[in-house]
Amino acid sequence: SGESKITRAAAGQRGQQMKMGTCCGCAHRERGHYNIGKYEVLPSNTGAYFVEKYLGCGGYGKVAQCTRLDNKVKMAVKIVRNDMTWAGKREVAVLQKLRKLDQDKNNLVRFAEHFEYKGHVCLAFEMLDINIYDFIRSRDFQPLHLSEIRVITQQMLVALNALKSVGLSHADVKPDNIMLVNHHQQPFRVKLIDFGLAANISKIHAGTLIQAIGYRAPEVILGLPLDEAVDMWSLGCVLAFMYLGQNLKDKDSSNPSWRLNTEAEYMLLTGSKTRRYRGIFDKLTSLNDITKTRPEVNDTTESEDTQAFLSLLKRMLQVDPQKRITLSEALGHRFITMKHFPHDANPNPYMSAAFTTITKCQLEESSVKFNQNKENVFEEDSTILLTADQDYKLMQSKRY
Repeated sequence: SGESKITRAAAGQRGQQMKMGTCCGCAHRERGHYNIGKYEVLPSNTGAYFVEKYLGCGGYGKVAQCTRLDNKVKMAVKIVRNDMTWAGKREVAVLQKLRKLDQDKNNLVRFAEHFEYKGHVCLAFEMLDINIYDFIRSRDFQPLHLSEIRVITQQMLVALNALKSVGLSHADVKPDNIMLVNHHQQPFRVKLIDFGLAANISKIHAGTLIQAIGYRAPEVILGLPLDEAVDMWSLGCVLAFMYLGQNLKDKDSSNPSWRLNTEAEYMLLTGSKTRRYRGIFDKLTSLNDITKTRPEVNDTTESEDTQAFLSLLKRMLQVDPQKRITLSEALGHRFITMKHFPHDANPNPYMSAAFTTITKCQLEESSVKFNQNKENVFEEDSTILLTADQDYKLMQSKRY
């Protein structure tokens, strides 16, 4: 049988297993990680997984592409570090909670089961395609089209709204954690993955260090009370990344990676100089400037779509979380609903392309309903990314 052939192959290779490299190429990060062996068989509570190849790793564990021996379905198995068993069990608890939701309709990775193997917690998920960061990197960091950004954003808003419906915040939204499902069959159909940092909204305490540095909300950096608004900030940074083809903010600096004051003001507040950032960040004085990174738009519909995109982005990147757009407001925003498109029986090529992107993506209606509030009137012209002094100083005053 096919299963016995795979099993025999695994047994034949057991004595000469090929270890699949060091974690992220850094040997010093290997502590606690399991050295996944190619052709290894991972027994679970419901069957067994035949390891085919190493996919990557994160802070909590490694991920391997496997085939279930009983049904030959490809799966992604996350093997958690043995010194972070608590993190694996916490993620399992979150994933069990998400099983109350329709994971396909709500754009959440399907969780199959968890088991233990040689002292490591293992989590089995459906096999997806490629994450947004690697996808854009494969295109030499060419930005996405607004119609593509729209469908990805809508799906992530649905996913985050579903999490909120069960009282959860993801707390680690970034391009690496947004996966294309099957880009060939369903272009730009995506799912949210990696719930290692997800937590009950009511239990996210002020001062908790969450989120990747380049996607970290101001209130996290300042040690202020936290809620699901942190995910909206991160998603706004993802939108900027997809539009620019590069991070809006420095993702590697351990210092606050967004500048809300002039260099002199930062020096006065912290006693240290700001780091001089290279690339797109230095060229911006407001979010309006990001349109300068693209060719000039002559089509009226595309111009209006760009303004709608900027409107949503500005509201996502509001420094004060109380002023930041909510999930229900974002789902009803004109950039997502395309209400700003003219009602025309013969749509122009730009509109046709936008509708085609939605059709090819094969979106399903979320099983979690949301209050589709009317888009609030919002004063945007004064929204400055790099010098939002009033909000920043007000937020700083709340720390004491």
